[in-house]
Amino acid sequence: MLAARAGTVHFAGLVAGKPTVSIRHGDGVLTTYEPVIARVRRGEHVGRGQVIGVLAAGHEGCRAAACLHWGARRGSGRDAVYLNPLGLLGVLRVRLKPLTPEDAPGRAPRAVARR
Repeated sequence: MLAARAGTVHFAGLVAGKPTVSIRHGDGVLTTYEPVIARVRRGEHVGRGQVIGVLAAGHEGCRAAACLHWGARRGSGRDAVYLNPLGLLGVLRVRLKPLTPEDAPGRAPRAVARR
């Protein structure tokens, strides 16, 4: 697991029996990664893209071999404002692939109904 942004490890340990890593960023945002087995310690500075741990194998409620619960918030307690963590990654460009050659660029897209 890689840190989304630079910051200081706020917590690395178990929360409700699940391995968790939290990072406090310079702008006050706290990101949390769970279930992640920490490879960092509380107080350690981490850079963007630095390894912070290993994603634990699947758990109750996760149908895949492993899945990440990633959160972000500004503030704490009643003043906490939860954020969409994808916004921390910067601008993401989405590019859709044509379903068929008829949907290629320059052609009007056809409607697709799925049942």
